[in-house]
Amino acid sequence: MKISRKPSLATIATAVVVFNFASCKYEDGPKISLRTKTARLTGEWEATYIAGEKTPSELNYIVEFEKGGDLIVTYSYNYYGQSYSESYKGEWEWQNGKETIEISLYGSKEEWDVTRLTNKELEFEDSDRDTYEFEKI
Repeated sequence: MKISRKPSLATIATAVVVFNFASCKYEDGPKISLRTKTARLTGEWEATYIAGEKTPSELNYIVEFEKGGDLIVTYSYNYYGQSYSESYKGEWEWQNGKETIEISLYGSKEEWDVTRLTNKELEFEDSDRDTYEFEKI
């Protein structure tokens, strides 16, 4: 007699969770996440540290990652009482097993090595080894 058994919902859920846990390890965490790296990255991020320095209060540096690979970078700043804002469109793509984000912007490419990616925090090093920290807005 042959018994046919379909996998239970709990077995499938466990497999999905284990797969996600194995795929979300960055240098500074998180060790566990139920959201994919793309889902965590997608959205608007505001810089809190640029090249290791706290972002000045008169500067807003926002990066928006769209799910399809489009990217919008916006700088807003005040200079001698005048307000300025610039916005640039580009593209992003995962590289290196989703450990690196390749940014195409201003007609050139740059790689950001991700060290932390949570639902609310993004930290990376650029090609000059400068560190950046962003918070999701």
